[in-house]
Amino acid sequence: MKYFLLLLIPFTTFAHFSKPQLMARFMYDDAWNAPNNLWCFSGEPVALNSKIYLNCLDHESSLVAEWSDKGFEVVSRAQEEHLFSKPLLSFGKVSWYEFSEFSAIRSYLKADRLEKIEIKNLSSMSAPNDSFHPLSLDTFFFKMKGESPSLWIWRNNEISPLFNPKAAYIFTPQIGPSGEIALKTRDHYLDESAPDRLWIFNGTWRVVLEDKDANPKSKWVSFRHQLSVDQNKIVVIANDGIKNSLLLIENDSVKIIATEGVELLRFDYFTPKMLAETIVVRGEDFHGQKAVYVKDEKVFRKLISQGDIVKTDRGDARVHYEQKDAIFYGAPGLDLNGNIYLQATLTDPDYPKTLMGVGLIRFLNE
Repeated sequence: MKYFLLLLIPFTTFAHFSKPQLMARFMYDDAWNAPNNLWCFSGEPVALNSKIYLNCLDHESSLVAEWSDKGFEVVSRAQEEHLFSKPLLSFGKVSWYEFSEFSAIRSYLKADRLEKIEIKNLSSMSAPNDSFHPLSLDTFFFKMKGESPSLWIWRNNEISPLFNPKAAYIFTPQIGPSGEIALKTRDHYLDESAPDRLWIFNGTWRVVLEDKDANPKSKWVSFRHQLSVDQNKIVVIANDGIKNSLLLIENDSVKIIATEGVELLRFDYFTPKMLAETIVVRGEDFHGQKAVYVKDEKVFRKLISQGDIVKTDRGDARVHYEQKDAIFYGAPGLDLNGNIYLQATLTDPDYPKTLMGVGLIRFLNE
């Protein structure tokens, strides 16, 4: 009976996007377009020039993988006990960095060729703990730990200050493809009742959102630190004391894109992504199924959800898993054309306990 009920889950309509296209399938011993035992669970796909990039792990090390018309390729491997950050788009290149327990080691830039930049002279400073991203083609910024967290610039082994908001904490900075930076700060102390502010940087720093603790006139009781920035616009999820909403912030305008209980049941705790006028976010629909939603020039709508069918090298597969939190992995990715990339667990359509692996899936913006 439970198999029959599963088959009754309605399929998503892929309006204005292609049907899901399988780019790779990760599996222990039966992978497709990827080596066996390659896992990219924590990765977020990034695409540039028809190539897809993911930070992954195999039995040897952390690596950055590339998929193109030529198939699969390892772009770079981290040294022993080092890890790679998630790739991102910046200044027409894909960027990531290699780090150890103590500091960033080197930065990588990839377009037509791979550039490797050794990072030196950070040893006298507190270790950057979650960022080392391009601020321009030859300049990088990073976040320092410490009693007074701050952002710093690294260029040619020289260090200079970028931002010291006098905050108790700076959450993970996010950077847009043209170098815009967006970040959340928390003032005074680390408790949730402390004032929170959302900043954007494009030459100068400016506050674009505050919670009620920072500004009693604000509508928003809280907002998350997972966010995306592109062309001086920010998408972030905020709470008005009753429900969460997906916001689009541009200049002094705050627009509600979708609200829990109206367009969907709830948002997942993963970064909403925005690029090329397209917004993608993970959530749960009113049937209790995990889903990915999209907003472009059309209405906010479902892109793919638990129960949908994906054609694979082994025939049809269903987006499904017994543990719902393991159906989709990480945040979705977008490229400069608005195409969408994501990872989803796939099972046999008729036998849900038969795992067919994790699929790297693409939706073309048509």
